[in-house]
Amino acid sequence: MSPTRREFLRGTLGVALAGKLESAGICQVAHSATSGDDFRHPYGSSNFGEWIEDEFALPAFQYTCNQTTDSRAVTQLQPGLLSPTEHIHQVGNDRITALASNFGHVRVRQDEGCPKLLNDIDPEMSQFGGGLGYLTDGDETLTTYYDGSNSSFERIFGIGYYRKRIRGKSYSLDQVIAAPFGDDPVLVSQATVTNHKDTPATVRWVEYWGCQPFQFSFRSAIESMSGFGAQTKLRRDLGRRFSHRISRIDDKGLLESKHFEGRSVDEEAAWQRAKAMLRANPNGFTAPVADLRPGTDFEVLDLPQTFLVSLDGPTSGISSNAAAFFGNGGPANPSELKQPLDDHLEAGGAHSGLLLQRTVHLKPNESQTIRFLYGYLPDGFAVHSLIAKYEKSASSVLHDSSRTWKQKGMRFDVPSEPWVKRESTWNHYYLRSSQTYDDFFGEHILNQNGFYQYTMGFQGAPRDPLQHALPFLFSDPEIVRSVLRYTLKEVRDDGSLPYGIVGHGVVAPMASDNASDLPLWLLWAVSEYVLATRDTDFLNEKIPARFSAIENRSETIRNLLERCFRHQVNDVGVGQHGVMRMRRRLERRSDLHMGSVRLQGVHRRKRKRIEFCDGGMGL
Repeated sequence: MSPTRREFLRGTLGVALAGKLESAGICQVAHSATSGDDFRHPYGSSNFGEWIEDEFALPAFQYTCNQTTDSRAVTQLQPGLLSPTEHIHQVGNDRITALASNFGHVRVRQDEGCPKLLNDIDPEMSQFGGGLGYLTDGDETLTTYYDGSNSSFERIFGIGYYRKRIRGKSYSLDQVIAAPFGDDPVLVSQATVTNHKDTPATVRWVEYWGCQPFQFSFRSAIESMSGFGAQTKLRRDLGRRFSHRISRIDDKGLLESKHFEGRSVDEEAAWQRAKAMLRANPNGFTAPVADLRPGTDFEVLDLPQTFLVSLDGPTSGISSNAAAFFGNGGPANPSELKQPLDDHLEAGGAHSGLLLQRTVHLKPNESQTIRFLYGYLPDGFAVHSLIAKYEKSASSVLHDSSRTWKQKGMRFDVPSEPWVKRESTWNHYYLRSSQTYDDFFGEHILNQNGFYQYTMGFQGAPRDPLQHALPFLFSDPEIVRSVLRYTLKEVRDDGSLPYGIVGHGVVAPMASDNASDLPLWLLWAVSEYVLATRDTDFLNEKIPARFSAIENRSETIRNLLERCFRHQVNDVGVGQHGVMRMRRRLERRSDLHMGSVRLQGVHRRKRKRIEFCDGGMGL
């Protein structure tokens, strides 16, 4: 039931006054009296943990919930990427985005070609994400996979990093996975091992990263809507169709290449039937699938290579046989951990993984840090260049990145309410670190993420990244320029913009493809940029029109904006009350289906035609 205006205002005012009441002790005492929690925890802490300040004087969240036993960790979800008790933190820079899980693993998202995860979680295929480490002396074992059994396991979600600390009987372990600030497609994993015994010790560390892809395929979304299988299963089945060839990189590590083994005849037939069903029975949400333009596709079958290397010492063992390593023990207790890695690479198969071993000799009560580099290789990057760069800088990556994050962006500080500064710092990090690179447009983009990207596989609508970019007008205008160029390249010959992009440069087949307000948002955003920066030369840049019917067409930004304006005035126009028209009209439907998602229709009168600005989305 929708709240009344009074209830809404009361709730809004409550949020606005919360900090003042907290500082007066009113909210703290009331909360403590009813829940028994320690009211001295920083404002904004929760059942899942509390806010802290890390060693770099930046905000971080110490996650303390044991999600394997605490019922409060359960969220009812449709089957998909996350389990009901999984909570994630974003570790990213200007290109790479990693989903760091409360279970300890990390999945890396990469958008060149099309949006995808490079290391899916698929236990049946011995695929467990990545960023997992295992320490053993043959008797005692510590793992950075969280299964709830070790009460000393600490998890810290930081700005640009994910930290896991574990204490055992004889050893302790501190693993940090960090995204170097900037545009490199890599993560640095460093593990600090401490010997708490009064005698020397020799231990082995095994670093694991998986390699099964999971594409956010809109083709799978269409097939699912047409009743040809669950969307997540279809996408996972596609990932299983890739075999893996893993080779050595000198004595430093491993390089993985993927090969698509092809689809079955039944899978191809299902896709053709799904398209035929859409043509015969439009569902009001997805339009019939048109022939694809050259160089575009719903999915990509030529995937980038991935690699894992040791940065500060030679490996003492390697393996690509993830199935044998994990065995029946899974990520919490790998079956073959007590045996050194056999230094043998199996013939590429679907059960492959990247496994490196380092041997560490520790003096009594000594600590040592070892470092690894994981990444992927889009066009313009070479593995040996990346290795050389981070061999020199790996020891300072976390410190240097944190220092840069402190300097970047705008800050808002209210001395009487310290949580405000924390929130503005944290929100800036989450916004900027969600940037990825789209090689079809050749630009960075601030994707909406969430349901649009991770469920639908959908980059849209243009109004969203245009809004997301606005906070960077005065701090990082280059981000704004990239988002503007991306959107300008979408402008069609009539001045309209597609509602969304899927796969590699495919205009999403949406019934709402020609929403009325999209060019208006582009006009607004460019105006804001020019007014804020006085960069009028930007208007004279030439932009390739990627969706023009005229081959190799390019125009100045000034001309593209004029085309958008004329489209807005002449094609969209205004109604009898001077308000911009909504172009997309749909017959009333009780519901619109998008896979398992139900978009509830608006009911006014029987048979009355209704108008959607978004064609039924975002209502």
